[in-house]
Amino acid sequence: MGNSQHLVRTAKRERSRRARTGSSVPKRGGGGSLPARRRNREAFMGFFLGLFSSATFGLIPLFTLPLIHDGLSPASVLFYRFLIASLTLGAVLVLRRERFHARAIDLCKLTGMSFMYTAAALLLFYGLNHMPSGVATTIQFLYPVMVMLLMIAFFHEQFSLITACSIVLAVAGVALLSIGGDSSKPVTLLGVGMMLLSGFCNALYITGIHVAGIRNMNGLVMTFYVLLFGAAFAFANAVGTGTFQPLSSWWEFMMATLLAVITAVLSNLTLVLAVQRIGSTLTSVLGVMEPLTAVFVGIIVFNEPFTPALVGGVLLIGSSVTLVMLGKQVQALARKLQRKTA
Repeated sequence: MGNSQHLVRTAKRERSRRARTGSSVPKRGGGGSLPARRRNREAFMGFFLGLFSSATFGLIPLFTLPLIHDGLSPASVLFYRFLIASLTLGAVLVLRRERFHARAIDLCKLTGMSFMYTAAALLLFYGLNHMPSGVATTIQFLYPVMVMLLMIAFFHEQFSLITACSIVLAVAGVALLSIGGDSSKPVTLLGVGMMLLSGFCNALYITGIHVAGIRNMNGLVMTFYVLLFGAAFAFANAVGTGTFQPLSSWWEFMMATLLAVITAVLSNLTLVLAVQRIGSTLTSVLGVMEPLTAVFVGIIVFNEPFTPALVGGVLLIGSSVTLVMLGKQVQALARKLQRKTA
């Protein structure tokens, strides 16, 4: 972990240097190729971590729906997800002899980030009662656009045509996948507002990871605090709304544990590490793997139909991810062709 943190800091310093000088590649000579290889490895690992994170988030229905069908309320499921995840990660940190020490200002930042993350999940649950699930998923997935706008408006991130095209393809793909939603539920203005607010909270959470400036704290410890505070927020919501329910069987405990470890511990940890390496906007765009994974789970596990809309959505989302993965190469090729034709 220490070496990984060093590489992240090295990559960040190099990105800052290139931003100040306007250079896009290291100068020849003087060993400049080694930092370039390190940056490429960091970028590749960031893309992989972003895809892995969104895929594990996409497994949420695999463990959540059986619990809800067994009678647990969504608010209770969310609480157990965060609670078991924080306890599991805390045990791992103790075994690794990691330090839990954090500055008060950093704990305040993590509390705010955790509140936004929990609020996004709760608003998603509530919004599903006011519109078809496909429409809700589409509106909530607008958060990559919100992240991009936040980074451009407040943090001077450069607007990229590749990024814009990827987001358009991603949103179009999710919209196409959502055509088969439950049309028996009318779309209400309240539901639309809830889902837009859910996406905005998610955007604030992801952007917060990138700009919080929390130093001397590795990704495991940061994720532990986010999940721990999230458990407290989720418990307060479940008790306050009168929907708290205890786990009533070992089967429910097993499903809740799988839900926590896979879709909270692994997904959040890899999300933090991805943002550190490739930034908020690209990590958000790679989140298209979440609905894609959920669709495949629905087909394989829950026998949901395989339709032309599904094929089109998969193609659009696959194109979006490919464009993000090959964005720099595409831009370099375009510049090369432009120089040749000039």
